[in-house]
Amino acid sequence: MCGMDVEPDNGSSSEEEKDDEVWGAGERVKMLPPPMAHSGGSAWGSRRGRCGCVSCGVALILWNLCVVLVSALLLVTVFSVVLLPAVLLLYVGFLCHSRVLDASSAICRYLDDNSCSALIILGFVMMSPLVVVAAAIFCLLLRRFHLLLLIQPIARAWYRGWFPGWAGSIHAWV
Repeated sequence: MCGMDVEPDNGSSSEEEKDDEVWGAGERVKMLPPPMAHSGGSAWGSRRGRCGCVSCGVALILWNLCVVLVSALLLVTVFSVVLLPAVLLLYVGFLCHSRVLDASSAICRYLDDNSCSALIILGFVMMSPLVVVAAAIFCLLLRRFHLLLLIQPIARAWYRGWFPGWAGSIHAWV
């Protein structure tokens, strides 16, 4: 029955009672407290008013945009640093080749068309593995800084307080 302790007398032996005590099954049934819906608020807290909901929603949208902006800046920074050697090879190769730009810079005096073609080919060949390395470094930094866990759902704008499930440890795959 709900909220009542029931002690049935089924004539069990003392050996079964000892097993019950060892494994944690006692005589009493522990009852859960009433659900939050029957108390003052809901399971996530009380609802906000319309103005509070809109203002909190706008704040959450701005927060999520800032997190996405930081992630995009991290992406651009990592790819720029990792791909810099390939980009420099391509730049010098296209800068000094006679059929492309044929510039009169100081480095072009030492390079002929064959060496410029070799720089262009080497730059494109180096590009593929460096893109993979840059993507791996970016994913490592995303996981290390937990940036994707900072994105908040808009549903948080409806209720006051925090969701009870967010306080524990969070495991996510990136």
